[in-house]
Amino acid sequence: MRIFFTLIAAALVFWTGNLSANKNILVSVTAYTPVWNQCDSTPFITASNRRVRKGIVALSRDLENKFNLKFGDKVRLHGLGVFEFQDRMHRRWKRKVDIFMWDYRKAREFGRKDGVVFEIVG
Repeated sequence: MRIFFTLIAAALVFWTGNLSANKNILVSVTAYTPVWNQCDSTPFITASNRRVRKGIVALSRDLENKFNLKFGDKVRLHGLGVFEFQDRMHRRWKRKVDIFMWDYRKAREFGRKDGVVFEIVG
């Protein structure tokens, strides 16, 4: 089933004229909560020195660098909504986005979604 959605997302990028290859990329999306952030001494503060809240995402550094993103920039994850970039991930992650959720159970249920179209808003 995961392969099917990845193929659909790839076809969407290929066939849709308004999706520019320079501003879009397929990514994996997961969810994170303060509970999961065991190694950070301040789990409620993001890399941008802001408090965590609904509607923010952490991006892998390759996405941040490729699109020259700054904290506060808006990104769209097709099928999931528009989010604000306020946190960054460890260097080991590539083409990955973490959506912040307060509820640990909902974050676990969200799981991992591969092949999501990542787009810069604006």
